[in-house]
Amino acid sequence: MVENINLNKLTKDSKIEILRELGFDSDGLFVLQNGEKVIDKYINQEIKLDNMLILPGSTIILDNNPVSIASYIEEYNDVF
Repeated sequence: MVENINLNKLTKDSKIEILRELGFDSDGLFVLQNGEKVIDKYINQEIKLDNMLILPGSTIILDNNPVSIASYIEEYNDVF
């Protein structure tokens, strides 16, 4: 069973620690991978640490906006 965690309640340091465990990083403002800002593939914008969403069963990190979430569900509907 997947456990849901509200990232909004975590400290910045805790969020960065989670990112590092998943192979990502942060400069304190943006989500990074290999030193480059991670881009939300659905809205083509950089993902901020405060707006990141880590989806269950994946290491896909998106911006927590409705367009990205709906697009992800449409693309990966078998996950839900």
